[in-house]
Amino acid sequence: MFTSFNSLAIYSAHSLEEQGLMRQFLEQAGIEYSVSAMDTNAPKGLYPAISPELLLTQEIDYVFYIRKKDFDRAKAHIQSNWHWEENI
Repeated sequence: MFTSFNSLAIYSAHSLEEQGLMRQFLEQAGIEYSVSAMDTNAPKGLYPAISPELLLTQEIDYVFYIRKKDFDRAKAHIQSNWHWEENI
């Protein structure tokens, strides 16, 4: 179980496509993760549940969390193997 006491944010994706690719990337490496979707335009504090329609129409950040014990391994793996280039 991921909690604020045993997890750290490792990556923030800025599109649905990017977060899907990051999920595959972490799964292939055997790194457990949790993802939180946040509306970038919402006020800070408690976030309401995000509906599927909102995911497609608003700017959403997908924050990936991993366990603290896996942080160094995940960080090294991301730095050496991950690149994201958004299509323009």
